[in-house]
Amino acid sequence: MKKHSALIHMKQATENAHRAAEQTGLMHPLMRADVSVDDYLHALNGLYHWLDKYEVCLQTWLPKQTERSGDYYYQPRTSHIVSDIHALGGFTPPPQIHHEQAVSTYQALGYAYVIEGSTQGGRMLKQRLENVLALDDRATSYFSFYQQGNWQRFIRGFEHLSLTDAQLQEMTNAALSAFRSFTDVAEQVEQRFGSKVAY
Repeated sequence: MKKHSALIHMKQATENAHRAAEQTGLMHPLMRADVSVDDYLHALNGLYHWLDKYEVCLQTWLPKQTERSGDYYYQPRTSHIVSDIHALGGFTPPPQIHHEQAVSTYQALGYAYVIEGSTQGGRMLKQRLENVLALDDRATSYFSFYQQGNWQRFIRGFEHLSLTDAQLQEMTNAALSAFRSFTDVAEQVEQRFGSKVAY
């Protein structure tokens, strides 16, 4: 499949799952005029709970200097979430017991498509949270991660791949799974904290 067509396919095939993830009660409170530090802490804990499930898998399948994905490699980032939680006076979240697995590079790239894409929202959220909650960058290091340029490297790496239809579908299925996982975590956080994360 042509590389440009493959990117369009990924975007279109995951559009509904992406929209559902964006509309969850995990991230929406961060856009409210009355967003609180507690809202931010709940979101960070949810993000950690979601992301920690993928870190080992992505570091294993997408290490630095891997040949199959160009110059892209996965950079772990849960430590940034923990740092932000500590800066806000919170406690270190418990590590995940169950981790997501991959059986191929293509499945891992599908997970990475969602995770790297999610960092792009940090451009707006970092500035907003620092302004509204009077925070400094010690409490927004995760939402600063977009500055590492990983999404751009991911796209360049994607463009180095020659994908069969089956490989592209493997990536797409993994991306859909990651979006659903995020939505599930968001719903768990919303149930736990109730109106604190309602919108």
